[in-house]
Amino acid sequence: MAVVAAVYFVVAVGAAVMSGRSLDRNLQGPRLRAAWAEGLTAEARCVSLRTEEVRSSEGGPTVHTHPTLEFRTDDGHTVSFEERRSRLTPALGDSVTVYYGAANPKDATTRAPSFGMRHARAVITAAGCFFALVSAVVIAVVD
Repeated sequence: MAVVAAVYFVVAVGAAVMSGRSLDRNLQGPRLRAAWAEGLTAEARCVSLRTEEVRSSEGGPTVHTHPTLEFRTDDGHTVSFEERRSRLTPALGDSVTVYYGAANPKDATTRAPSFGMRHARAVITAAGCFFALVSAVVIAVVD
């Protein structure tokens, strides 16, 4: 049974790592971490709003509003981007703080840095690995 437990552990750890990566990409973790990494911020102005109607998981219509924000980088370039993954819904003309990286300011975000977003991949992977370890030990002991 020890061999079965070892094989289970290896497969489960692989699944945990893949799940962590997938969740991180889905939550746009790499893009957000890059925007937060340099600590650059700017005041952006909402220059337009686009609404989109989609179906919710229950089948009903849900309306999402995506603001287009415009800001100046430290080196004076004007950057415009559409914020798609934020709960922020500014009115036209409102100012908001954006976080951006100098290398790619178009990947700016209004989302403030948070522990959960910075470490989502590690937390999910660690939880999956812990579950895999406990399960593998149970499989090995039950023999």
